[in-house]
Amino acid sequence: MAFTYVAPTTDRDKVRFLIGDTVSAEAHYQDDEITYLLTTWGNVFTAAIATAEILAGRYAHRSNYSRSVGDLSISEQFGSAAIEFRNLADRLRRQRDLLSPPTPVINAQSIKNTGDKVVSTYSSDFYTGLHDNVV
Repeated sequence: MAFTYVAPTTDRDKVRFLIGDTVSAEAHYQDDEITYLLTTWGNVFTAAIATAEILAGRYAHRSNYSRSVGDLSISEQFGSAAIEFRNLADRLRRQRDLLSPPTPVINAQSIKNTGDKVVSTYSSDFYTGLHDNVV
């Protein structure tokens, strides 16, 4: 397993860039793992969201600890790391939604005058005779 990051040019590097996994000494993921997530999720932002959620899960089950010997003390706050990765996943979701906002779909019959509508197609609009009891 390897860690490579040059610049965000490949999809794998883009995922690393989005989640902040760009330093090999502090790597969270190996190249094969990111490639797997890209294959599974299909695009860079969704794979980055998945990696952030997985990291939040990794840190969420660990407990915080503090050790001290004399004047030396060491402490790790895993709970705050889990919250940070969860917040990262939420930010990435918002960014993904900004890049590809939902596209409105308009029923062509709904924007016509009532007299010009083809009433055999169903739409959410009212038209003359909508509630007639015609058999």
